[in-house]
Amino acid sequence: MINVTVRGFWGPRKESPRELADRWLDFLGRLRELDEEVFSDWREVAGTGPGSPRAALDPEGFAAYIVRSDPDLDAYPVGYRTSVWTRREGRPKAEIGVSAGGVADGVPQSVVLKLRSGEADENDPLIGRLPHALAALADAWDTDWGDFADRALMSAVRDAFGLDNSSPRCGRAVHLSAGRAALVPGDLPGRRLPVAHGGVVVDLSGPDGEAPGTDLVLSVNETLRGTGALAPLPLPMDRPKF
Repeated sequence: MINVTVRGFWGPRKESPRELADRWLDFLGRLRELDEEVFSDWREVAGTGPGSPRAALDPEGFAAYIVRSDPDLDAYPVGYRTSVWTRREGRPKAEIGVSAGGVADGVPQSVVLKLRSGEADENDPLIGRLPHALAALADAWDTDWGDFADRALMSAVRDAFGLDNSSPRCGRAVHLSAGRAALVPGDLPGRRLPVAHGGVVVDLSGPDGEAPGTDLVLSVNETLRGTGALAPLPLPMDRPKF
């Protein structure tokens, strides 16, 4: 079974549907480079089966979908909410949900990529590449922080530190924006993956992509919380990144 999530968060950043479409298409293109079989044939979420319309993969078409999928009057303050999904038989189902472009000072912007499968397991080669998917997410969306984790690990970290859904934390891997990355001690475990905009991804996975032990992840969380690298953006949020 596969039940993993790659996420990214940031604070208020006003962006138009066309600007968001450019970020969307950049991210989808980067994901396709990681696994063309899984990350292709994206569908709109209006339907739940193969008859659901294919998502337009051009800037104007995707921008129109962003507007069409979120007609609420509060889209400007809280952001446009848009999602797509895809599934290839025998491989994990991928879903991406984005809430972005808003200016509300108490509502974090977010990208969430979910991979689910009751057939495939964590030996699927894609799982070992997901720290790179986190880096791709950070590159495309210029995020403040993000993580890659499985469901059990997310629960363990949440419970250990009393976190809510959007509180910064480290999972199997963590993305930290430039301001946060400057607070990472040099002896922190994990591989460093470079990220655009001055940030870093710290990957705690084993040499072949194996999940790190929960004790290691909790220890790294403790260290990063102690340095301030996982401090939340202050409320009201007055900037997109730490």
